[in-house]
Amino acid sequence: MISSKPFTVSIGSLDKPGITVIAQYNPKELQVDRSVPWTKHTNKSNEQGLQLEFSGADGRSASLELFFDDSETPGGSVLGNIELLEQLATIRVPGSQKDEEKRPHHCVLVFGAAYPNRPFKCVIESLSTKFTMFSSKGVPIRATVNLKLKEADSVMMKKEGAAGGTGGTGGTGGTGGTGGTPPAA
Repeated sequence: MISSKPFTVSIGSLDKPGITVIAQYNPKELQVDRSVPWTKHTNKSNEQGLQLEFSGADGRSASLELFFDDSETPGGSVLGNIELLEQLATIRVPGSQKDEEKRPHHCVLVFGAAYPNRPFKCVIESLSTKFTMFSSKGVPIRATVNLKLKEADSVMMKKEGAAGGTGGTGGTGGTGGTGGTPPAA
């Protein structure tokens, strides 16, 4: 059953739930990609033709464009939302001794009320902001932000000196999970 709640898109921190950005306008599209890694099997005799081996599951990636417009608001600015998005993509506490604070935020993307049990746990892989309109005082009042997200059920810091470690996101290739709490509005 589809929910009667208004459709909203939000991205927020799982590390610090108070940091949430709710899209001012819904994106026109959300692209979700999944790689299914296969490698060529080392079949020396080649008697069974080309063989492939499944080499493990990768998590999904997602990309979307968010549009912010405060041009109709007297004294408006889009900087608040942009700064929150940048905060989600920045090391939480530079110089901290705690591993969980030496990395950017573990986030969750919630895409509409129709999917309340399908949050996309992720990290921000890239963030590109284009300011497209300014007030007469030079304050940005319109912007688009392109986000690239990488699925991650959990995140950790790469251990220094660990040979062959993948570090980074620690994603398990799940379907986005059903657990977790969507960011508070």
